Amino acid sequence: MQPIVWIVLLLLFSILSKSSKNSKRFLFGALLTLVIFSNPFLYHEIERAWEVETMNLFSEKDTADVAIVLGGMLKTNMRSGEIEFHESADRILNLLPLYFEGRVRKILISGGSGSLLKEELEADVLSNYLISIGVNSRDILKETKSRNTYENAKYSTELIKKNKNLKTVLLSTSAIHMKRSLLCFNKQGLDVIPFSVDRAESRTIYPDELLLPKASILSDWYQLIHEWVGVLTYKIAGYC
Repeated sequence: MQPIVWIVLLLLFSILSKSSKNSKRFLFGALLTLVIFSNPFLYHEIERAWEVETMNLFSEKDTADVAIVLGGMLKTNMRSGEIEFHESADRILNLLPLYFEGRVRKILISGGSGSLLKEELEADVLSNYLISIGVNSRDILKETKSRNTYENAKYSTELIKKNKNLKTVLLSTSAIHMKRSLLCFNKQGLDVIPFSVDRAESRTIYPDELLLPKASILSDWYQLIHEWVGVLTYKIAGYC
């Protein structure tokens, strides 16, 4: 699913091809793939079209009984034992002001062992962190069995439906991941309000974005393609 892999394969085919005509075709394909998948303007336009926005869905006056925070935002450093947050840490960081303002009553952390070391449960690690910065332990709910988005939705829904007081539900995850998440929660019969974070930057387009390639865009494409394949796979599996 990574464009850089496609480019390498095309270059290898170009080198190994016994036909000079085919070799040139593979080389041209590699260059074209590189140009397309390293163009910032093209990527950001497609990313914005895919993302789910929060605007007008959760205004400054709205409140929520509980906010579900999807995992995949941290790990424990093997050497230091310290928590290291990933780029998706905005899933909790952008939500905390709403909690401290009283607009979110409870926080449900959804995340099992995933990629964390020593089978530590992400929900437990994040819960301890939140308590250390002033979140009331009674306001934290944990779902520790999930290892993917489908299970996030399944087990979080089961927990929420057991508590009749949790009616208004906010869902916090990365904007690029929100569409697949909403499909999964809808499949479970739970209505959630999307609270998208890590959104694509909206700003004036500069000439260099249209013309100059950017290496980091190649890895950004992986996340977007991962979501496309994820939605397709989930639909085939009946998860969403």
